[in-house]
Amino acid sequence: MNEKKRLIKNTGIIAIGNISTKLVSFFLLPLYTTLLSASEYGVFDYILSIATFCVPFVSVLMDESIFRFLIDCKKQEEKEKVISTSLMIVLTGMTGLALIGIPVMQGLHYHYTCYATIYILLNVVSGMISAILRGIGRTDQYALFNFLLGSIQIALNVLFIAVLHMGVDGMLLAAILTQFFVSVIFIFRIRLWKYFNFRIVDSQMAKDLIVYSLPLIPNKVSWTIINLSDRIILMNWLGSKATGLYAVSYKFPNLMDTVYGFFYQSWKESSARVMGEDSQNDFYNNVYETLKNFMYALVLGMSAFMPLVFRVLINKNYYEALLYVPILLLATYFANISGFYGGIFTAYKDTKIMGTTTLTAAILNVAINLLMIHKFGIYAAAISTLAANFVIYLYRRWKVSKYVKLSENKKNIVISIASTFAIFILFYSKNTLCMCISCFIALLYAGVMNKTLIVTLWNQMRRK
Repeated sequence: MNEKKRLIKNTGIIAIGNISTKLVSFFLLPLYTTLLSASEYGVFDYILSIATFCVPFVSVLMDESIFRFLIDCKKQEEKEKVISTSLMIVLTGMTGLALIGIPVMQGLHYHYTCYATIYILLNVVSGMISAILRGIGRTDQYALFNFLLGSIQIALNVLFIAVLHMGVDGMLLAAILTQFFVSVIFIFRIRLWKYFNFRIVDSQMAKDLIVYSLPLIPNKVSWTIINLSDRIILMNWLGSKATGLYAVSYKFPNLMDTVYGFFYQSWKESSARVMGEDSQNDFYNNVYETLKNFMYALVLGMSAFMPLVFRVLINKNYYEALLYVPILLLATYFANISGFYGGIFTAYKDTKIMGTTTLTAAILNVAINLLMIHKFGIYAAAISTLAANFVIYLYRRWKVSKYVKLSENKKNIVISIASTFAIFILFYSKNTLCMCISCFIALLYAGVMNKTLIVTLWNQMRRK
């Protein structure tokens, strides 16, 4: 199959499997912001952020290794060796967490610690299952896996929050039960045990897997720090209300990140498959330019229409969160493009550079937060995230030239910068007429910059 067609097909399958639940979850924001106070929402977001921070240490990011190595496997025996060895490494990490987590829970007598520990263990399991599904080429099952994760958690959230009024406990319990039930379903669905054989666990394979994944841990952790440090410092300096407002403002960049995620899961596979081919450079450049234009149109479009979205979806007690959304959208764009470069590094199994770049940016993020949050409040958290992601973008853009020559359209860059300044100035003017002008500029930008993509999709739809 042509790699461009494979990329589009896999992106489409993943999007179809995820977009409905993501949209429903997004439109449930009015429920969450009405039934939960900003403080309660802040506590939930804080706990989940802490748990997410711990996952890479427990899993040793074997999900990344297993996916990349399975792509190169041709025989069933090779797949079994990769999966069996990976699972043994992960089981060791999970045992270590259990031995540490249980005494901590007993010592703290804090039920949120129990929730966090269980969530971490189940998150590791579900991550491994999804990596296996992608690695063996079952993109359709991977999409179904994520669809069930999203839909079940939404249903349980509505039950526990709206019906049973369980608050923070309800949202945490919903996350845990969802991970458990869906993981069990797919363990039996793909018969995971048929890939697991203690006798073929290989020490050299274990070394190769760990060498690949270890540099990704500081990369993953640093990304988490970039997002987590904001919340920790906000929680400790400004309280749970500020953390809750920040969490709501991040929901919209997260939606954009979700859209990018549909592409990224497929991109990691396609970038590896096309590596070394004569068409590699043209393929990378074509995807790169299309991705940049589409994602930046999302940044400007979401920023321009955000005042209207807030009036419709968000409880008035959270309206302050609107002010930070454009900054975080721009930060997310640079993170997404950095992820594109990361896909190329992954294809070449050069994972060291990814950890170096994000670690530097994480340190910068924490420093800005510590220096500025007490003076500029939530704005400082948003700006620190933008600065950190921009540093990652610049550094990776420089380093990726080692493997591929990516071209930049200077005319498009000038248009993008000018449009950004115009929309941001109009956004913060807080005027209805300005909002209308901003929306017009965003729509015009999207049409002009994505003309080729729009025409291509239109022609394909007409043929079908």
